[in-house]
Amino acid sequence: MKRLIFLLAGWGLAVDSVAQTALSEAEVVNRVLANSPALRASDLSIRQTEQLLKGAYAIPNLDVFTDSPTGSFYTVGVNQSFQLPTVYKRQYQLQKQQIGLAQTEKRITENDIRFRVRTLYLALQYAEALGRQYQLQDSLYNQLQLIAGRQFAAGQIDFLAKAFAESQAGEVRNQLGQARADGQTVVRQLQRLSGRPEPILVIPLVRNQSVVSTAPDSVDIGQNPSLALFRQTEVLSEGQIGLERARSLPGITVGYYNQSSSETPTQLRFRFGLTLPVWFGQYRSRTVAAQTGLQLARQRTQNQTQTLSVDLQQAQGDFDKFRVSLDYYETTGLQQAETLITTARRLFQSGQNDYVSYLRTINDAYAIRLRYLDALRNYNQSLLTISYLTGNL
Repeated sequence: MKRLIFLLAGWGLAVDSVAQTALSEAEVVNRVLANSPALRASDLSIRQTEQLLKGAYAIPNLDVFTDSPTGSFYTVGVNQSFQLPTVYKRQYQLQKQQIGLAQTEKRITENDIRFRVRTLYLALQYAEALGRQYQLQDSLYNQLQLIAGRQFAAGQIDFLAKAFAESQAGEVRNQLGQARADGQTVVRQLQRLSGRPEPILVIPLVRNQSVVSTAPDSVDIGQNPSLALFRQTEVLSEGQIGLERARSLPGITVGYYNQSSSETPTQLRFRFGLTLPVWFGQYRSRTVAAQTGLQLARQRTQNQTQTLSVDLQQAQGDFDKFRVSLDYYETTGLQQAETLITTARRLFQSGQNDYVSYLRTINDAYAIRLRYLDALRNYNQSLLTISYLTGNL
């Protein structure tokens, strides 16, 4: 049993060693953000919308033509059509709003990346915590398996006790392998996302100390970037209505054209006119469609608000549930597990308990430790989810 004590002490030293060289959550997130093609694509999208800003006015091309008004000579004429200044102003405003949309889409992308990476970081912390726990159990159970084999050969225990010790050792060894495999999978994912092949060490799993209120309506989803995108789409739809209405107004046309002889005074060679929207139905249909687009945008905003609110309520409920569970393990459960292990060891060493009773007791104690790790991971994950939904990652 002294070996178990040394293992526990060695486990603590190993944790300290990892903590000295581990990457913080923020460092891993920054690595992934710096290597993200999705963020680079978002930057290009913003640049593209900014480049389109100068072309937002969209003035029609100049008409240049030749004609023979009298049949005796050719003359050159030019003609230019314009919409009212309101049209160009609204087109410019809409394009600026498109830039805002692209910027908000980048916020959504960054929020999603942060949530994904922080979730992976937590998964790696959990896998390593499980690995340390199962490694501790594996060392102890292997020792017990060897002792049980020798005692069975000496006729000191029956086959059931020996088989039980072997089955428990095999089960723990299997769980240890799964925990290590899970950890390796997460490490490869983080290496792929960060574009860096070196090993990734994380800080040991501890309780997230962030303070969160779970009272009804105490947490605002207004900072969620996806909701901000839908709200900006509403504003864009309102601007589209104004633009379609402005386009239904008369336009202006000016030109230079000599329809008489070459001696015609210059001031009589100019032409001025209006472009009249006589086909009013097409303009009305575009305006009505824009109004429908606004209604659609509002309904989508309401749907997104509803979805986020429900998701947030679920996350807050999970947080409360896991907080109570974690508080129990930290104040009572872990102490009870330690008491079970200490008592079972003493009774086993004194010969008052057999292998089966001893293994069952420490199995129960280690199960408490494993449930504590589950509660700790779930608690931290619920905090991550709340931060993600409120746009505060």
